Amino acid sequence: LERSGERQMAIDLLGRYLATAPDDGRAWFQLGRFYLLDAREWHLQGHSGDPDGLLYLDFAATALDQSVRLSVDSGVVFRGLAELERSILFLEDSGWSVAGPTRVRTERPELPPFILELGANLLSSCPAGGVLLLGNDLEALSVWYDSSGLRSREIVPISPDRYATDSVYRGRMAEAMDIDPRLPVRTALAEVASRRPLCLTPGADSAAAPAMAWTPFRLSRVSRAVPPGSEALSVTELLEATRQGTSVWVRDVRKVYDDATRFNT
Repeated sequence: LERSGERQMAIDLLGRYLATAPDDGRAWFQLGRFYLLDAREWHLQGHSGDPDGLLYLDFAATALDQSVRLSVDSGVVFRGLAELERSILFLEDSGWSVAGPTRVRTERPELPPFILELGANLLSSCPAGGVLLLGNDLEALSVWYDSSGLRSREIVPISPDRYATDSVYRGRMAEAMDIDPRLPVRTALAEVASRRPLCLTPGADSAAAPAMAWTPFRLSRVSRAVPPGSEALSVTELLEATRQGTSVWVRDVRKVYDDATRFNT
């Protein structure tokens, strides 16, 4: 039903089913995922409609909490995505200076260590004061969770897709980068690159990036040469998770590192 565009009907049927089978963790997970998709569509529809995006996220969090309780592997990751989406709503309401990494909710769920390790590695692959262009949800989630790294390095993470499609998000992030929000995304990022480092994660869409010479640096490509630092990449948690073989997300995290090798042997 969801794939054929009947998500609301799918939500209704899942709700009826869960009333009779409340211990089906996979069903709770799908219900939470559907509400998360509804919240994202609310942004694309001009931040209008009833219920609003925050209420959709409350519904998603409630369902995903049940999936986590019932040990669904992806439940905690999508629960983290719900908190990431909540932080974006706060950002759109209050701006980066107020709602940036200094205001991460303390009750956020704990992610697997190998995902947190990925976030730290991505942040250490962008020079201090840089703008980090993110690719998929996994990259965005891992970076956002390393809030201390965002603060100490003064890095601004940007989702180019969201920047291009959500005018409210674009206005707030343009404000954070001190550029004109009316500029197309590539033109805006080219202006940013003239004043501060611009970094592309392995999953970032190169079509959104301005045409310039990119320098490979650890996991990212950077708009200017970067002097070697004292920090090092770590894959200890990834290796441990690979040996344990208990999470389907090991493959997705490993793919981020594999994608980085296309630019940095």
